[in-house]
Amino acid sequence: MSLMLQEIHQQPDVLARIAARERQSLRAVGERLRGKIRLIVLVARGSSDNACLFGRYLLELATGIPVSLAAPSVYTLYKGQLRLDETLVIGVSQSGEGVDINQVLREAKQRGAFTLGITNEPESSMVKLVDHPLLVHGGKELSLAATKTVTGQMMMFYLLAEALAGPTPATAGFERIPEYCQQALGHQDSVREIVQRYTFMENCVVIGRGLLYGNSYEFALKLMETCYVVAERFSSADFFHGPLALVERHFPAILFASPGPTMEGISSLAARLQELHADTLAITSDVPLAQACTRSILMPTEIGEFLTPIPYLIPAQMFAALLAEAKGLNPDQSRSLAKVTRTL
Repeated sequence: MSLMLQEIHQQPDVLARIAARERQSLRAVGERLRGKIRLIVLVARGSSDNACLFGRYLLELATGIPVSLAAPSVYTLYKGQLRLDETLVIGVSQSGEGVDINQVLREAKQRGAFTLGITNEPESSMVKLVDHPLLVHGGKELSLAATKTVTGQMMMFYLLAEALAGPTPATAGFERIPEYCQQALGHQDSVREIVQRYTFMENCVVIGRGLLYGNSYEFALKLMETCYVVAERFSSADFFHGPLALVERHFPAILFASPGPTMEGISSLAARLQELHADTLAITSDVPLAQACTRSILMPTEIGEFLTPIPYLIPAQMFAALLAEAKGLNPDQSRSLAKVTRTL
């Protein structure tokens, strides 16, 4: 079993550990900040940035506070002078050593922001410079492809949303996410069978919307870095505005679809893709949608919309790891890439 698959299987334990070890600490932070923050800024790169796409939706829905995804180059290359009083700036980095991420955090503190750092490395530079560090407690991640650290970062956003807003429908029941992830791991054999049909895939699109929009970015990134598949990612709404034109017979389209207000749009897109004879794979709990697609990974209906992002990502991670193996590639090592990327 590859290191990537081993670390995928570690995720239920990692997620449970995060909730147990960081929840109380975050409650204290929430009490300190509640009512004093008018803007939240998330700063990250790569897979961590994809986790932040999810965090943006969750935090805005839970707290009512606008959330921005920072453009680090504004700080590092253009030397922008931003006013950040009454702002919470959150850096997210697996290693805690992203030079540009840490520079943004450092300058944000100087401009009046309160800073948090979400990282897996307790001895990292990020931990030393932020006002309050938050640890993923994932243990050393050995595979180049980030899995447990990404879902750990996503889990931290549930804790943070609860800390800032108190109990809300957006975070209700998030304690069950490790259990749902354990169930999702049971799809491994069926995913292994499905990937055999995609061994020669070179291009695809990955589509999600709302809380699952970040999943589409993260799955596409995993396909690119482990399988060398050119994977474009879209919102289902944006896909109708032009990219639909590239779809032809047997073109692969992978859909994330959860119960809730985004389902109607995803279902309409799936119907159109069916008319175009595309090859569609759905990760969903919706049986009619699954039946409208070429293949599907059917998730439990008991997982409510707000709790779907992490469990729905598990089969996608397994798909990337197993497809890499089917292609004769090593998902733990990738050409031209390093585990820690330092950019400005």
